[in-house]
Amino acid sequence: MKEATEKRHFHINRKYLIPILFLLPQLIVFSIFNLFPDIAGIYAAFTKWDLGSTPIWIGLNNLKTILTDQSSLFYWDFRWGLENTVVFVLITVPFRILIPLLLAVALSQKFPGRGLFQVIFYVPSLLSLSVVMISWNYMFNPNYGIINTYFHLGTLSWTSQVPYNWIALIIITVWWGTGVNMIILQSALAGVPQELLEAAKIDGANATQRFLHISLPCIRFPLSYVITVSIIAEFNVWGQPYMFNNGGPIIGMTNSYAHQSNLMLMQIIRDVGFKGSFGSNPGIASAMSLILGGLIVVISIIQVRLMHENAED
Repeated sequence: MKEATEKRHFHINRKYLIPILFLLPQLIVFSIFNLFPDIAGIYAAFTKWDLGSTPIWIGLNNLKTILTDQSSLFYWDFRWGLENTVVFVLITVPFRILIPLLLAVALSQKFPGRGLFQVIFYVPSLLSLSVVMISWNYMFNPNYGIINTYFHLGTLSWTSQVPYNWIALIIITVWWGTGVNMIILQSALAGVPQELLEAAKIDGANATQRFLHISLPCIRFPLSYVITVSIIAEFNVWGQPYMFNNGGPIIGMTNSYAHQSNLMLMQIIRDVGFKGSFGSNPGIASAMSLILGGLIVVISIIQVRLMHENAED
């Protein structure tokens, strides 16, 4: 009896041991490159630190500085960066949802050359950021760029004139991110029950009615996922404005601090953390990241709750 119990205990341990061994390499990599840096970043948000010295615990001082101290450059950097980022998200995300959805609906139909169009719309998402920005910088060049030449815009400067710098950044971002969202939504549309669509068609529903009342409700979960991921991606934007015009032209001054038109919060966090005007200040940068991360988490939770409420309805 005792031997049988020990053997059963060994088999139970072995049952859980094998999956753990398979997961262990990924858990180690995740801990080294994600978990531990995240914990260190949260800790740094409550310290005074310049990378070259031991962090000193200062509690909520960093958060107070960037949220309330209007005499500090960090307050204005955070405020303007967050404002620019929120505006960018509010303008860009609807295009990143609507255009891929329309393309997914169109490419769900059978017509000659459909595969070619799928490739054309998806390929940009495979390109690296540097390739995308070098290509678009060339096309938006005021002297010899394709855009100005084709549309007879003279020497219009897309990098230094407002709102053209915003228009250019939105075009680049939407063009680059459309492919992935299109594929996800197209796959979701392929899973819509055809019998429901056929029944609605027999009852006299047109294509628009079938899409709004059958297809769209059926893909609400993938659609909610695409919306959430797109919002998170645009809140973390920094590469496009950095490589396009390094934050754009100055549009105002407050307390001798310059307000750049499209300087995003992630770029500010990077600059403050590693090469700020007053030296590196990872504590302040971590505090900014903590607030931004909290904002993204709140938005994601709201999105998930709305998704589940719609599912229950």
